[in-house]
Amino acid sequence: MYIPSKALSETTLPPKILRTDKEQCIRYEDFGLGEKALYIGMYGLSRIGYIPLSAITRVYKRLGVTKGFFEEGKIYGTLCYLVICYDGKQRVCRFTHEENLNALLNAFRENTNIPVGKP
Repeated sequence: MYIPSKALSETTLPPKILRTDKEQCIRYEDFGLGEKALYIGMYGLSRIGYIPLSAITRVYKRLGVTKGFFEEGKIYGTLCYLVICYDGKQRVCRFTHEENLNALLNAFRENTNIPVGKP
């Protein structure tokens, strides 16, 4: 069943192009990278929002550390985020597995001209 994605930027794609691009996108957890847009999971739904690649100015990875837990705070966990810069805004999206985020960033490097990494 096809559910149309909601545009998160001021730039939108026509419904016909959006549908074929979303169906053919490469999936990374709740995200997807198509030829025309980056699809983002929100509200527990996979790839429900999108940002056209023409609106994205930069993407990069941000890592965080959880508070210590287990035996008086001696074990820490890492959190990984994808930061998307578009239309003068930033959107931060959490990934569960860092290897999936790295694969998405590599796909950005190989398939688009969008800069990857912090300025």
